[in-house]
Amino acid sequence: MRRAKILATGMYVPDDVVTNDLLAQVMDTSDEWITQRSGIKERRVIPDTYRMLTQLAAAPDKEAYLQTLYDTGIDGRIGAQMSTADLAFNATQIALRQANMKPQDLDLIIQTSVMSDYVFPGSACVLADKLGLTSTPTFSLNQGCAGFVYALSMADQYIKTGMYDTVLVLGAEVLSSLFEYSDRGRDMSVLFADGAGAAIVVPAEDDEPSGLLSHHLHTDGTLLDKLYADSFGSSTFPPAAKARIDTDRARPRMAGRAVFAQAVRRFREVIRECLEANKMQLDEVDHFLFHQANQRIIDAIADSLGIPSEKAYTNIRKYGNTSAASVPILLHETLQEGRIQRGDLCLLAAFGTGFNWGASLLYW
Repeated sequence: MRRAKILATGMYVPDDVVTNDLLAQVMDTSDEWITQRSGIKERRVIPDTYRMLTQLAAAPDKEAYLQTLYDTGIDGRIGAQMSTADLAFNATQIALRQANMKPQDLDLIIQTSVMSDYVFPGSACVLADKLGLTSTPTFSLNQGCAGFVYALSMADQYIKTGMYDTVLVLGAEVLSSLFEYSDRGRDMSVLFADGAGAAIVVPAEDDEPSGLLSHHLHTDGTLLDKLYADSFGSSTFPPAAKARIDTDRARPRMAGRAVFAQAVRRFREVIRECLEANKMQLDEVDHFLFHQANQRIIDAIADSLGIPSEKAYTNIRKYGNTSAASVPILLHETLQEGRIQRGDLCLLAAFGTGFNWGASLLYW
C-alpha cells in the first residue's frame, strides 16, 4: 500500500489587523483582559469586519449602529466582499506555486469550514469555480476546529488506496462575520478570526523518510450543546425568524469552562493514543502543532505532558483562533521559518465543536 506525504503548504490571512485595543473601543474589555485569558494580542479579519469595527468604535450610539447593521443585513443589502472561498483560493495559490502545480493537477479537493460561503453548496465547490475546475470532485466538511485533521486523514486514505494521486486539503474560515461585537458577545468575539491554510498531499517515494503515519479521530456528540450555532439549521424553524435574531439565538454559543476542560483532557488522550499506536515516546516528537484555540489550553496540555515550549510553537497571539484554518496556518508558518526540517517527526492535534478531536502523526 502506498504512503502519503504533504508536498507543499500555503496560508492566507486578510491584511486588516484588529488589535485588542480596538476591541476595547467597542465593548467592555481591555488588552490585559484578553491577553490573560487567551494569549491573543491581535487577529486578522476580512475588510467588511474591519470597516464595521472602526465605524462602530466611532459611533456615538453603538447599540443603534449595531441594530441598523443587523436590520440591513437581514434584508440582504449587505454582502461580504471577501468570502471563505476567497481566503481558501489565496492559500491554494501559494501551495500550488510551492508544488510547481496548476489547479488542473488536483485530483480531489477536501475543504473544511465552519462558515461556508452559502448554506449550499459547500465552499469546496465555490473554490473549484474560482480555480476554473469543471470536473474535479470536492468534499466540504464541517468538523469545527478539528476539521483539518479530519480532512488530512481522508486525503491519506485516497492516496493509500491509489484512487487519487494529488489531493488538496484546506481549512478556511471567515469567523469574524459570526459574532456580535458588544458586551453580550464579548466572550467569543474576542477569540475568533479569519484565515485559510492549505496542504497538497501526494504519494511518497518508497525510499523517502517523509510520510503520514496515522490518524486518530473521535467525536462525543453528547456535549454538542457546549459549543454550537443553530442558526439556519434544520433543528429550528423558520431558520431566520426575527425572534431568533432578537433573542441572540442566531449567534454561536460556548460554555467556556466545559470547552477548556474537555479540550485539555481530549488532547492528552489522543496524543498518547497516537504515540502508542506507533510505538513511540513523547520525547521522540520534534514538533507539536496544536490547534490555536487558547494559549491557556496549549500551556495546560504542554505542562501536563511535559512538552518543552520550544516543541510547541504557537502563533495565536497574532492570528487568534481561526478554527479549521489554525493547524495548516501553523504548519505553513513553522515550515517557512525553518523550524521543521526534513525527517522531523510532527504531531498535529485539534479539538473543536461536536465535540470533535483528533491527531495525525507524520515525518516531514
